Amino acid sequence: MKSRLAFLTLSSLIAATTSFAQPAPAAESAPKATSTQSAIKNPPVEKTSQILAQQKTGIVCTIYAGNFSLAARGVRIVQYSTMGLVENCDEEHFNQLTIASIGAQLRAVQQPLFIIQGAAHHYLMDVNLASLPKPFVRIGELKMSPVGYADIRIRDLLLNKGLRQGSIVGSEYTPFPLTSNIHYIWNIGKPVHRLVAPNGDRYVMFGYTNRVLKGANKDNLSLIGPLLTLPANWKYESYLIDRTLTIKTDPTNDFTLNILFDDAFNMYIQSDD
Repeated sequence: MKSRLAFLTLSSLIAATTSFAQPAPAAESAPKATSTQSAIKNPPVEKTSQILAQQKTGIVCTIYAGNFSLAARGVRIVQYSTMGLVENCDEEHFNQLTIASIGAQLRAVQQPLFIIQGAAHHYLMDVNLASLPKPFVRIGELKMSPVGYADIRIRDLLLNKGLRQGSIVGSEYTPFPLTSNIHYIWNIGKPVHRLVAPNGDRYVMFGYTNRVLKGANKDNLSLIGPLLTLPANWKYESYLIDRTLTIKTDPTNDFTLNILFDDAFNMYIQSDD
């Protein structure tokens, strides 16, 4: 009853206020909202999306393009990424790209000897402080920038069946050095999933994909260990961290860290912690 009475009172006040207002001339239309007013009522979606993109923690699509290189004494594989250019990569469109179409569009910046189409990875770190990418090239409808490179010597290339065939398949659980600006942070209490090699080297998963394990998500990654075909004496483990985990490149490691893929194409980076 009280709320009804309050509503009637409020309606009366509005009506009284309106009766004192000057009526607008009949010949004039209602004033148009200024651009500032429109911006307040309808904040630009593109600007919001760009802010989210610059957080660099969404879905990131990756392509690798290789050429022979004297500096590498073998092959230099350049990593192209959507990181920082869009909030979430369009995974469906990415999967429709062909090696031929990727190669044709990359020729504007590189003449690749071979191309490896990576995957759309859901990044897992809480904070990504990697520097924003360089000017982009369009691959299909995607914007992608070169964000790093891996130098593979001829001997290692000959031993790596996957890379010889221009594929990640056959390269699983094989570390390769990525030179890039990397600065990933996981906050205290967050889950971390990692591979442990027989020699004790540890690799933290920083991106998972649904390319093989269709139902994988960040809440069930602790359960995928039995679904992986681990090499002898490798381990997959998950745990909650009791301190901040930071993985980054800097002058002390020549801005280079090893990364690898498991057989479900999830992506890992070497960690000393």
